[in-house]
Amino acid sequence: MPTAIVRMPSETSLTTSHRDPRALAPNASSVSGHCYRVHMTSVERPPRRTPHDDEGPERRLLERVPGVLFQLDVEPDGTMRFPYVTANAAANYGIDTGALASGEHGALTNVHPDDRAALLGAIKAAIDTLENVDHTFRLSYDRGERWLRVVARPEARDDGGVAFYGVTTDVTAATERQGELEREITLRSALVALTNDLLKRDLDERFYQHVIERAVELVPGADAGSIVVHEPDDHFRFTAAIGFDLAGLQGARIPARQMTIGAGERPRIVDYTGAHAIGDHQVSEILATYGRLDEIRSTLAVPVVVAGVPAAYLNLDSFRARDAFGDRALGIAEALAVQVAVAMQRLELERRLVHVATHDELTGLPNRLLYQQRLEQAIAGARRHARRLALLMLDLDGFKPVNDRFGHAAGDAVLRQVAQRLRAALRAEDTVARIGGDEFVVLIEHPVTRAHALRVADKLDRSLRAPYDALGSEVELRASIGVALFPDDADAPDRLLKVADDAMFAVKDGRAAQARQAGRA
Repeated sequence: MPTAIVRMPSETSLTTSHRDPRALAPNASSVSGHCYRVHMTSVERPPRRTPHDDEGPERRLLERVPGVLFQLDVEPDGTMRFPYVTANAAANYGIDTGALASGEHGALTNVHPDDRAALLGAIKAAIDTLENVDHTFRLSYDRGERWLRVVARPEARDDGGVAFYGVTTDVTAATERQGELEREITLRSALVALTNDLLKRDLDERFYQHVIERAVELVPGADAGSIVVHEPDDHFRFTAAIGFDLAGLQGARIPARQMTIGAGERPRIVDYTGAHAIGDHQVSEILATYGRLDEIRSTLAVPVVVAGVPAAYLNLDSFRARDAFGDRALGIAEALAVQVAVAMQRLELERRLVHVATHDELTGLPNRLLYQQRLEQAIAGARRHARRLALLMLDLDGFKPVNDRFGHAAGDAVLRQVAQRLRAALRAEDTVARIGGDEFVVLIEHPVTRAHALRVADKLDRSLRAPYDALGSEVELRASIGVALFPDDADAPDRLLKVADDAMFAVKDGRAAQARQAGRA
């Protein structure tokens, strides 16, 4: 057996030839003041222990580390496998660690399909740079989904592969809280943007269409929707829809007393549509034909409450599930309804203010301001299309004695009756306005001839001759009416009114002259 002088080898078995240092050969080398003659015998290196071996406290410590410890090997050809994963992966996520280690189970099989590409990208970037991976993804398993955060350190191998040593921790609760916060911020921003957008719009069907489109976008579970608005005749009418045939639905007028779905001031989730509660057969047929009743599984009916009563209903529909609308959907829908109600109140207030500014408070007719606007617009249109228009100036004869004899309240009552008769005698497209105490103007647009304008004047005169009720007293009035045509008599608004006014006074003066002549006779 050969002999050699060595310094305490790390992986060899050391056997001394003599334990007594005095027995060593004189020519032995000195190591730390002592010389040893040893026999070197080659022995088999013991296998390296892994965390899978039963190592008592070490094994128990690894299995109790929060999260899942792992080693991921990425081969030069891109193949991935997990030679080591702590056993709690099976307990927490139902993953077969044995199949994962053997390669029988795909390395990223349980990663959510929508997150798989991003995770692969993070792994590839770490292979290229050998920088740590820190990535969050969803893991799908038989009990649902969990959000995991993986932190791993890559090490290059001699064969060109890369080994990752890391840990994954469950961050589902934190991720969901963050997601909820982000959704809340997004929702609030969307509601503010919606409110600002709505306040820039007129309160018309485009307003409601915009609301329902945004509602379907924002409310989880909504696939389609519609809005019904309360009309002055105490019916609800469809004014907007998405996912339905709005033109067809607008044929349905639903009595307010039959709006049982979502009635009241709170949203209500039902697994059928409001059409089933409508007693009117024709309405039910319209809703069945154009409202996709057979497809709807759940409806969230949200009242838009203005001044304590539902002014509209925001109906959101799901074609997928009866339980499509949860608490979050309910909360968002309520918030939407509040914002829409605020916008409706604001727009209604603005509309009333505009109406007050442009209409006579006593009669409800357009006032001088609105009349001037319409006359300017009408003249511009008539000039552009080479058409005529007529302006009639009207003054009540004998009105002042009514005020003097019966009082101003009686005079106001007479003026309201005059306004009603003028509106009744004219077409809807004609404009009649009160521009002074007992002075009115009438704007008649195409088709207009002088003969037609004179016939209208005669019709108005006859309608105003019938007696009036002056708060219990009967009075009679006549009207002096002057007529002017654009562009025949004048080509500008002020001049046209002046011609009509002069014609009116000519009629009044002529009538007075006739009265004086009749008195002398």
